[in-house]
Amino acid sequence: MDWQKGMNQALDYIEDNLSCEIDYSMAAKIVNCSEWEFRRIFSFLAKIPLSEYIRRRRLTMAALDIQKGDKVVDVAVRYGYESQAAFSRAFSQFHGIAPSLARADGVTLKIFPRLTFKLILMEGNVMKRNPNHRTNIIGAGEVGYAISVDMDRNNIHITNSSFWDTKGNEVLPTTALPMYGAFVSEEKCKLFGDVTGKKLLEIGCGNGESLKYHGDHKASELWGIDISKKQIDKARKYLSLHGYSANLICSPMEENCGIPVDYFDYIYSIYGVGWTTDLEGTFCRIASYLKKDGVFIFSWSHPIHKCVAMENDSLTFKKNYFDESWYSVSIDGGALSLADRMLSTYINALAKAGFVIDQMIEESDQDIIKLQKDSDFAKKAKMLPVTFVIKARKL
Repeated sequence: MDWQKGMNQALDYIEDNLSCEIDYSMAAKIVNCSEWEFRRIFSFLAKIPLSEYIRRRRLTMAALDIQKGDKVVDVAVRYGYESQAAFSRAFSQFHGIAPSLARADGVTLKIFPRLTFKLILMEGNVMKRNPNHRTNIIGAGEVGYAISVDMDRNNIHITNSSFWDTKGNEVLPTTALPMYGAFVSEEKCKLFGDVTGKKLLEIGCGNGESLKYHGDHKASELWGIDISKKQIDKARKYLSLHGYSANLICSPMEENCGIPVDYFDYIYSIYGVGWTTDLEGTFCRIASYLKKDGVFIFSWSHPIHKCVAMENDSLTFKKNYFDESWYSVSIDGGALSLADRMLSTYINALAKAGFVIDQMIEESDQDIIKLQKDSDFAKKAKMLPVTFVIKARKL
């Protein structure tokens, strides 16, 4: 049995037995090593002791069980705690709230994702690296590492909504119209045209700045959807402060949440739609909301940009462009889960949803680049695309 398969089967065993006693020697046997060696190997690769990994996974699953309606005392016994009091202390230390409050509205809980070990091929050599050693590129260069995670929709929704509820724009700056992202603007591209009297829906509306932009341009109806309750609250206050009202919905974009069908003239997403766990399904939902010939405009970080870092005025590939697996990134004490999709994945998903592409933009605006001409990020944007924008039309 190869190393990667053995380690992941051992993790399968641990995951299957979180609610009962875990035999470490059994996990070690799967990898064909001693228990002591297995513990050492795991801690070295995952940068966390095996016992602490299991504790965090159990507290993660315990929170999900409580949210589903299980009694706290039953969950405590299920995950190996001798008393409800001991479980409550551990739960409160990990999640920041008592287990009795886990089902309250607006509560955010921590999610520690399951790990997956991978082999990474680089320049002909096999490098055995743990998920902590995945490249994470922000701006011009490589910023730390990310952790590969399984694509569990519920866990990803909880992780990301928790981040935007607790960290949000205090950590990540707002990307909103007239900017589509780094170095691309609506003022230059003019993809929307005249929205006077039009009905618009924003996917991932955040704090409402893009909705205000369209309100300023005389849109007749403003709608927004976001996974974060705090972002929805901020958007409502921000729009009200500027004299606008909007129909705002807190929901994952993948789910049916009461948005009217065949209703909107425009649907758009500014660095929002890439968070979806189901790209084809999300695009099909968006198509259903649009009128015939309705327009869908969205932007996201360009997948090539996410593979290449700026090093000593040169561009260096740091990541496999074809790798679309999900990963978790730690940011200022919080965590986000996302995937870097190929450009063809977006285009094919649009086609399956019944869209035709009117226009696609990859090139950065040189006038905007000049404003940051001395930054490494601007130098990178001169040589490759960092943002892409697609304007599509429903057939």
